[in-house]
Amino acid sequence: MKNLIIYTFIASIGFIIRRLPLHIALLWGTGLGDLMWYVLKSRRKIAMSNLRLAFGDEKSESDLKRIARRSYRNLGKNIAEFLRFPLLNEQNLWDLVTVKGKENVEHALELGRGVIVFIAHLGNWELLAPVYATLFPKTAAIAFPLKNHYLEVMVNRYRCWLGLEVIRKRRATKYVLKALRDNYIVGFIADQNAGREGVFVEFFGKLASTARGPVAIALKTDAPLILSFDIRLPNDQHRLIITEPMELTVTDDLDEDVAFNTAKLMAELEKQIRRYPCQWMWQHDRWKTRPDTKWLNKRRQRKGSLSAK
Repeated sequence: MKNLIIYTFIASIGFIIRRLPLHIALLWGTGLGDLMWYVLKSRRKIAMSNLRLAFGDEKSESDLKRIARRSYRNLGKNIAEFLRFPLLNEQNLWDLVTVKGKENVEHALELGRGVIVFIAHLGNWELLAPVYATLFPKTAAIAFPLKNHYLEVMVNRYRCWLGLEVIRKRRATKYVLKALRDNYIVGFIADQNAGREGVFVEFFGKLASTARGPVAIALKTDAPLILSFDIRLPNDQHRLIITEPMELTVTDDLDEDVAFNTAKLMAELEKQIRRYPCQWMWQHDRWKTRPDTKWLNKRRQRKGSLSAK
């Protein structure tokens, strides 16, 4: 009953938001962001802690607070835009988004091995769903399940509005491999804490557990790995940036290759976040999982053996 009430409340807000002019809806989103800043105290604490870890002495406490508050406002705007997805079509979408680098995906698809797209929680990452689905006929993305089933159904319906296919996180590898064999574009939202299953790589100078999936599957399938970022412009238009495929380092040690290339991936993401710090989702506990003693000892041994060589 609680989940149904929450879903009904959010769906009702969406009904209203879709009847407002876009600029009014974005003002509502800004206000929602300010409200979340004041009300969600635990998330505010996580955001500030993440910013201190990331920037250390580079920025003052007032600068970090300003970045955190603007990050909340960006998140509020994202929610307003997402609730308006049912208004999007293949024509009016381009009133909101411009794309730079479309040809990088087109050339990668010519290889016939599918394309892996790394997506970060930057700008309004949800806009990548309608954009990619409109530009390319075979597009899918891995979606994490929501605890609220009613909301999950609504969210996935909005994501699939213009043709995206959703791959559920559970047993995703099997479906991803099949999709790549069919020359699909497969999106991975993979910039959050990956727990004990992740690989520890440096991110803003601190070891962070990071998803293995994008790099590991790219190494196993030889599918091109592309980074794609959404950037919110000052006028609330969006620029979607698609990079050229990453050059992956390949040796006879798969685990080491996954770690090395994932570190390269995170370094590229860090560059974008440093450029647009107010647009990343700092509210997520990115450095929650810390490497244990066993992992650190193994890392020291590996570094020692490499030095000896």
